[in-house]
Amino acid sequence: MSTGLAHKEDQVLFRARNRPRLIPRWFWLLLVFLPLGVMAWWFLRWFFLPSYQRISAVEIETPRSSGVPLPIQRDDFTVIKGIGPKTAASLYQESIFTYEQLGLMDPDKLQEILRDHSLPTSNAATWQEQAALAAAEDWDRLEEIQD
Repeated sequence: MSTGLAHKEDQVLFRARNRPRLIPRWFWLLLVFLPLGVMAWWFLRWFFLPSYQRISAVEIETPRSSGVPLPIQRDDFTVIKGIGPKTAASLYQESIFTYEQLGLMDPDKLQEILRDHSLPTSNAATWQEQAALAAAEDWDRLEEIQD
């Protein structure tokens, strides 16, 4: 009898080992090693990239208005003695919009701009002093200088 039981156990064990697999072994290997391979590839790729090419965890947003030019407040240069509408238009065309810009400008550059626009350069020496006073909103001293 003992041989019969041993024979039945062998059959049961034999059937369990040869049972057809519902999911093939390659699928399980793929399920485990594919994500591990992708993670290793990503890490090695990130590790060997220069620091400026790595993707930051924090992204800094630029303000939406950075691409839109701000409206420029143009000062009235005709307040300065010796500057008329034509000279003021020439200064605006050369991107000089404020008294402060005119007051801080290099005198040689100002002379060059006036020559390029065929304008007289004789009074240009006093314009920067007047523009500095206008920028400081010192209108009383500006009137004294102009008189």
